[in-house]
Amino acid sequence: MKISLSEIWNFSDLIESSEKGWSYNLVVGDFVVKDISHEMLVELKADKSYDTELLPGIFTFREILWQPDVFTESVSSLPGLRILKAHCEETIEHYDQSSVKTFILYSELLRGLALSCEKAIASLEDGKSSVNKTLGVFRTEAFPIIKFFIYHPQNRLDYYRDAVNRLNYAVKVMLTQFNGKYTELTDPFWEGIYRQEKKVENTTPKPVKQEEKS
Repeated sequence: MKISLSEIWNFSDLIESSEKGWSYNLVVGDFVVKDISHEMLVELKADKSYDTELLPGIFTFREILWQPDVFTESVSSLPGLRILKAHCEETIEHYDQSSVKTFILYSELLRGLALSCEKAIASLEDGKSSVNKTLGVFRTEAFPIIKFFIYHPQNRLDYYRDAVNRLNYAVKVMLTQFNGKYTELTDPFWEGIYRQEKKVENTTPKPVKQEEKS
């Protein structure tokens, strides 16, 4: 069952806490976080441990993800990619040392973003692909991960609005300047999975009622 970011919270409210068997996969482009429990999904909605500075730290302040034609040479692009990769890795290390369950999900997504940075860095250092193509692929891969964090329910409203505006601008730049295609921009979504628990039948043999002798 495919569930969009905007529908997942209403859907989760419909599931009774006593109803067992629900789990979820979070699909963000080619990257999938599997077997997320319903309990974690509920915790995610009201996650008081969520750092509201996370969204600016991985997107709003990172011009490499939305700025247009200032990154036409690899020498201009590499510092931004390296800084973002280092920031993701530092945040992942912090989350991995925590006992907060929702941080596991955030770490997995940030690993995906760090991997996209790493691939883009290697491509620019190799010099076989153009900067526009490399950044187009990088931004396309990062798009669903960033969008997930933009629509996190615990974001500050001003941060959310700023990020949405920059994301819309980034999409326009990707399509017009970085060889992107609209069909390549995939929205993240949840995949709901229900596994009904099998009832164990009582296999204890029943006593046989003997017929009375006449």
